[in-house]
Amino acid sequence: MGFRAWKRTARMSVIPLGMAQRALVGGWLRAFGKLTDASSLELHEQTADQLFEVLGGLKGGVMKFGQVLSVYEAVLPPEISAVYRHRLARLQEAARPENEAVVHGVLVEDLGAHWRTLFASFDDEPVAAASLAQVHRAVWHDGREVAVKVQYPEAHADLLGDRDSLILVMGWFTRLVAPVLDGRAMAEDLMNRIAEELDYAREAASQRAFRAGFAGLPEFRVPEVVRQEGRVLVSEWVGGTPLAEVIASGSREERNRAGLLLTRLMFAAPVLCGRLHGDPHPGNFRLLDDGSLGVLDFGAVYRLVPGEESPLHRWLRIHLAETPDELLRTLRDVGFLRPGVQADAAGLQELFAHSGQPAHAETFAFTPHHLRETVRRMTASPAVALSLAFPPDLVHAQRALGVGIGVLCQLEAEVPFQAEALRWLTAE
Repeated sequence: MGFRAWKRTARMSVIPLGMAQRALVGGWLRAFGKLTDASSLELHEQTADQLFEVLGGLKGGVMKFGQVLSVYEAVLPPEISAVYRHRLARLQEAARPENEAVVHGVLVEDLGAHWRTLFASFDDEPVAAASLAQVHRAVWHDGREVAVKVQYPEAHADLLGDRDSLILVMGWFTRLVAPVLDGRAMAEDLMNRIAEELDYAREAASQRAFRAGFAGLPEFRVPEVVRQEGRVLVSEWVGGTPLAEVIASGSREERNRAGLLLTRLMFAAPVLCGRLHGDPHPGNFRLLDDGSLGVLDFGAVYRLVPGEESPLHRWLRIHLAETPDELLRTLRDVGFLRPGVQADAAGLQELFAHSGQPAHAETFAFTPHHLRETVRRMTASPAVALSLAFPPDLVHAQRALGVGIGVLCQLEAEVPFQAEALRWLTAE
């Protein structure tokens, strides 16, 4: 291990140690009846502060993980979720862009020494700096406005060096905030998908597939791939209002419109593209003035196996089961109950009755409370929840579905969820 990798690992190691200490303190206070709301909140504040301090100073997979942590805030009580939202959301803002010399070096290596002749203009000041790359606004030589995504030179090495540490940290964090979830499986899947995000040829292929698949739906705007070489991806520029702004201050009409299109994207993509957008967080969407939805970033895409039932089909079948026995048969059929495992059919039906509410309502109003209550019920019935096995091939798709529903809850959108699901899932 080189000095740089050793230094990153050393910084990361303090996180699980700190979490373990706070878990012991929390257990001690609980055992002696002294764990108050105030002391619990203080422990979460200490955890959030440490995560921000350590993760905010690093790039690569660490920064990506830091952004994923913000997803957890939707399943926590409001006073605790605010702690993580305020601190961890700053990780995106804390991503420090590379200097011009580094960016130009990548452009020279991958586009050639005369890369500037490809552009009528190129803004050296990035418009966005993310975990693995940064984006520059430019004008292509034919006059088109474009977004130029440039991968950090050390992204691949950092990802490999961070892998084991991130899996450990995510396991500890999940145990702290959402014990019912399998943090290790989520972390392993996350790291595998981040590795795929470093392959820009793969991303360009997925972006072209989405653009072709949604060409007949004017309510979606998928940018054209202008050029892809190595660690550089040039795409058509898409403006509009970032979804984060719609969440923060959008009108009821804008929230519902965004929610409808996100739902349609989720269910239509497997049918039209044979793929599922794997990273549906607010930063990857824009609401345009004409009411259409701009869809960005196709690095994390779940590719369906031709001829196999899609994950969304499985989700719908589970939640539309009408009796406990039908639910058990369906769960075994789709791989969520292993052969021979005895399960509480009535308890499982009660569990899925809540999470499946959107599939049974003509119009469903998503709220943060809905997501928190789903997780609370799983946590309150661990014996029921733990009887389920999660098929390894569905971890990524389930994470995408969970994040997508989490965004709908952040939007507090009212959506004809059932109609969209049936429209697309019965179209196949």
